[in-house]
Parts: sequence; C-alpha cells; structure tokens
Amino acid sequence: MGIFNLKNKTANKFIKNQRKADGFNKEIKVKAVKRVGVLAELALFQTYDFTKRLSEALHLQPEDLKIVLFDPRGKGAAHEHYRVCDESHFGLNGKIKSEIISKFVSRDFDLLINYCDPELLFPKVIMLKSAAQLKAGFDHESNFFNDISIKTTANDLDTFNQELVKYLQILKLIK
Repeated sequence: MGIFNLKNKTANKFIKNQRKADGFNKEIKVKAVKRVGVLAELALFQTYDFTKRLSEALHLQPEDLKIVLFDPRGKGAAHEHYRVCDESHFGLNGKIKSEIISKFVSRDFDLLINYCDPELLFPKVIMLKSAAQLKAGFDHESNFFNDISIKTTANDLDTFNQELVKYLQILKLIK
C-alpha cells in the first residue's frame, strides 16, 4: 500500500468520525456575508474564472474573496493569483501539513463555498476543518457538513451561484 493510499484511507476515517460526531448541530451566527472563502478545483478554475461574477453577486470587494484551488492530480502549475494545494499538503488522518491550508481553514469566513467535485476527499477535509460560520456546496450525500446544499447538473456554476445568492437573500445575509 502506497503512502497516498494510506493517506486516503485515514482521511476517509477522519471524515467518517466527523460524521458521527455530535458537533454538527451548530448555531449560525452570521449577520451579513462580508468575508467569503472559495475552494475550487484547479481544472475548473482554469476553464472558467467565476470570481468577478461571484463578488458582484455577493456585493463584495475582490479582497474580501479568498480563493484556494485544489489540484486532485497534483501536477498542475500554480495559478498566478491564487494558492494551489493537492494531496501532498495533507498527512495521515486528514492532518494539514501546509501553512497555506492551515491559514485558510483557520480564517473566520462568513461563508465558505466548495466548488470541488463532491467525490474528492481532501476538499471535504478542508471543509470539515474550516472555522467558517456558513458552508455551501453542491448537494451530495457525502457533503453532510454543508449548511447550504444546492443541486445542479454537471457542476453548473452559474446556476449554483444564482441559487446561492437567492438563498442568502432569503436568509437576509446579503442585499
């Protein structure tokens, strides 16, 4: 068994243990969405930069949007404006070895949006360890940690963003 298989197995165990934990009945204390974290796949981001539309829809300044890109293959080139991470940034049991990821998960975001494929393991670890007040992502049974889950077809980001904005307006978290 290779080290990555062992990492995957122990990260999966971490996720299962978190699912069993009672700490997911949290109270959401967000008054307004002002600081947003975004976790997206590198390949998705290389084909479509949605950050300008997202910041406009949420009425945010570009500096209020912090982005980390996840590369599932671990072979992508670093993006010029954003941080890139992969499986090598994680240790056993979902332990974060990277300062980039540690800072990202410790930030007190009002909203953390996960645009990664729901089947990817390490973005789930990031979402579970995040200190964000509110978490949003694609609807999937393994994304039990999302406070807002949106069902779309084939990672349709525009529809996802429209629905997310609609829900945030209903909750009176944005205008």
